[in-house]
Amino acid sequence: MAQTSSHVDSEDTVEYWLFPNISEDGDQLQELEAFRTRCFTFIQDQSQNYIWHEDSINLKVVTKRTAGDNPPHLYGKTRYGCNVEDEWFIVHLFRSFSVTENDVVIRIVDSDGDFLLVEAADILPRWANPESCINRVFIHVGQVHMISIADRPSSITPLPSGQPSLMDAVHIVRSMPHLTIAPSPIQEPIRQRIEKCVSQIDSSLHRCNVFVPASVAALLQSYPTLVAPAVHAFCQRDASQLQVIRAMRFFPPETRVWTSVTFTKCLYAMLVHRNYQPDHRTGWTLPPNGDPKRTGSELGMKLAVGFELLANEESLHQQGGDYSLEMDSRWNRFLNTLKEKGFFQDFLESSQPYNELLEKAREFYMNSVGVEGPAKKPVILRLMQSVFADIEKFKKEEAHLPADDDDSWLSVDPATLDQILGDKFGLLGVDDDEAKAEILPKLETFLHRKSDYEGLTPSSGRKKSRKLSHLAPPSASRKTSTLSNTSDVSQLSNHIGFDPDSFASAMQGILDFALPEDNWDLESNSSSLSSYSEEEEGEELVDKEMNNYMQTMDQELLSTDVLRTSVDNPTRKESVMSEGCESFSDVENFQPVKIDSAALESLLASYTMQRGGPGPASILLNQLNLPRSQISASKKQTD
Repeated sequence: MAQTSSHVDSEDTVEYWLFPNISEDGDQLQELEAFRTRCFTFIQDQSQNYIWHEDSINLKVVTKRTAGDNPPHLYGKTRYGCNVEDEWFIVHLFRSFSVTENDVVIRIVDSDGDFLLVEAADILPRWANPESCINRVFIHVGQVHMISIADRPSSITPLPSGQPSLMDAVHIVRSMPHLTIAPSPIQEPIRQRIEKCVSQIDSSLHRCNVFVPASVAALLQSYPTLVAPAVHAFCQRDASQLQVIRAMRFFPPETRVWTSVTFTKCLYAMLVHRNYQPDHRTGWTLPPNGDPKRTGSELGMKLAVGFELLANEESLHQQGGDYSLEMDSRWNRFLNTLKEKGFFQDFLESSQPYNELLEKAREFYMNSVGVEGPAKKPVILRLMQSVFADIEKFKKEEAHLPADDDDSWLSVDPATLDQILGDKFGLLGVDDDEAKAEILPKLETFLHRKSDYEGLTPSSGRKKSRKLSHLAPPSASRKTSTLSNTSDVSQLSNHIGFDPDSFASAMQGILDFALPEDNWDLESNSSSLSSYSEEEEGEELVDKEMNNYMQTMDQELLSTDVLRTSVDNPTRKESVMSEGCESFSDVENFQPVKIDSAALESLLASYTMQRGGPGPASILLNQLNLPRSQISASKKQTD
């Protein structure tokens, strides 16, 4: 079940669980529904006119009878599509709500698992990974809480060492918040990411004038959030809907007027880059290419097609009569609760503000109860009855429409991309020689380290920086993270020297020794000795041929640039040029080739060709714990 998994299956979906402090003796269903109403009212107040890319927040009531071993809670799932900012806006809303409802514990995950910790990945404790963090990361009273793993089996601690159940985890966070609250180095990057999302809401919008039918203009003026489902309906159309688009029964193009529409930049880019050739029999007339009104006319036509598809789907659904919201007793109870809480702000019933709030409540409820299909889509036909398309009024307002926003952000040239990366990672203002001198010793040290089947273990300095636990007392003799279950074992292994080559050679010597099978008489002994002497003569011939082969290879390497990588090792060249040297003297005189500018230039060239994407060079340099600024500076020096 999703409650016990570390991530969700869909890559564009976020899931969340809200655990209120519900009494076991009372009516859990009534308390949960009242809690959901408070949550919806808060979310609506904080997200007025926010344009959701796909789905908005929805919450289902899960009582103890259906929750199994989990405590009673509210559960929801939202598709954010290609606009990840919706995901962080949900985090902002729930984080703010947890401050007003200080007894609620919230868990939120996506396809990456506990994505909140991704922002603080560089300073997480060593035990934190997608598997070990299951049911350990929560939001409570506006803070991120992490249920740490006990640092060693002998520790006496109320925190569980294995995977805790949601029942136990919620109880621990609510009853012992001083032990579970994450340290400030982890809280800070998460807080900054949330604040960045909130501060960029206005800058993520794009306003432009479009030429749309008057009914579409009236709907968008009263319900600006309808632009998202209309864009998705247009972009997801198929060949079976061509007849509907050709007829344009609900939004004919003859009534078109100019109006200002607000998109998110993501929706605007989707609509601009989706090609569409209209049927001339429908009546769509577009200005010629290059005309200033061409873009607005095309966008208006695409929006009208999207609204037409939504209205047609609603019309077919009404004819089928599959589901009626007015006949749902749960909806009527939810609506009465909203009226009692003052959600409609004393607006007259059927007035435009009342209908706008009613539509938001309807959308929230339909998402929460899990209604799928056309019933979940916006009720365009019903909303058209609450608005009046005054064509003359729109004609008069055309002269006072604001200018279109600049859409140059749609095109990013290499120079702009470099500037964005520079602002993000600080790639400018670093001394080239200093950065290069910093990379060389770290690269050489990295290449001499050994790894196990899990990869390279962090260096001692990195372990030291990951020491974040405030649950265990500090120890002067303990330099590794106190949050790791295997810290004692890893310290002990650092003092144990193990040479795999020597071990393999010793084992090979043992395995090569074989005793005669039978017949310990003189005749068998003499035959065995003769066979041993023949084997020794064969080995001498092989060694001699191998020495000749190696000398030939060394002579060929003299004509290449391999030796230039060893500028500070002249004894290597003398060893290669010497002829007739014994095999043991070659081994004694051999010195490893040291890394110099040739290897560094090749590595940085590979890093440059990756253009910031993942690859061998970036992974290798990241393992050296080098800042991107030093890598960029060295790249400039080698160029």
